[in-house]
Amino acid sequence: AVAPIADPRILAAFDRHQTLTLPELEIAFDVCNARFRKWVEAPENSGRPISEAPDYVDRIALDSLRERRMWWE
Repeated sequence: AVAPIADPRILAAFDRHQTLTLPELEIAFDVCNARFRKWVEAPENSGRPISEAPDYVDRIALDSLRERRMWWE
């Protein structure tokens, strides 16, 4: 029940990104990860769970898709 895949937002994130090519996934992940890191490093977010970050589910989906595509393409 607490696994990220149990969250319907993660399924929506996979749907949003699944049509991207590997190079597009790389770019999208880098952009998303930069926003995610900025949120995590912001002092006002200190102590908050990373699951509250706006890019949390997109980052998971992009990273998972990127890893899968690296082995397929």
